[in-house]
Amino acid sequence: MNKITILDGAMGTMLQKSGLKLGSCPEALSITNPDLITDIHKMYIESGSDIIYTNTFGANEYKLKDSGYTVEEIISASVVAAKRAVEGASAKVALDIGPTGMLLEPLGTLPFETAYDMFSRQIKAGADADLIVIETMTDLLEVKAAVLAQRKTQNFLYM
Repeated sequence: MNKITILDGAMGTMLQKSGLKLGSCPEALSITNPDLITDIHKMYIESGSDIIYTNTFGANEYKLKDSGYTVEEIISASVVAAKRAVEGASAKVALDIGPTGMLLEPLGTLPFETAYDMFSRQIKAGADADLIVIETMTDLLEVKAAVLAQRKTQNFLYM
């Protein structure tokens, strides 16, 4: 019989319930309030999650440009917060990679190579995670850029 793997829920929703203001950078909370992030992860683990997603859905240079933090700072802090939550548990930490927030050429202005470089930067910064999840992308070229960047990194768990 196959084991069912349970993933965590929506980090953004939990952050909003915890008082995140509209227009704020949710990923910055991994630096400014890491205990909140760890506590949310722990709630998901206590609810039965086998995998928790880092607070990095929008942690790319385009979305973080006005945050005052680098991709590496945000992702590193997010992975640390998640790793603290899984201490003593069997849950795994997934580096959460979301869309860039820009359209790739030819429909948009973002070159494929730049998207690839952005995803590579995120993946390198999150190398301490157990696995990667690429989610909520609607542009197949963007998915391709993320998957190709991920394939360059061999230290992740494949499910």
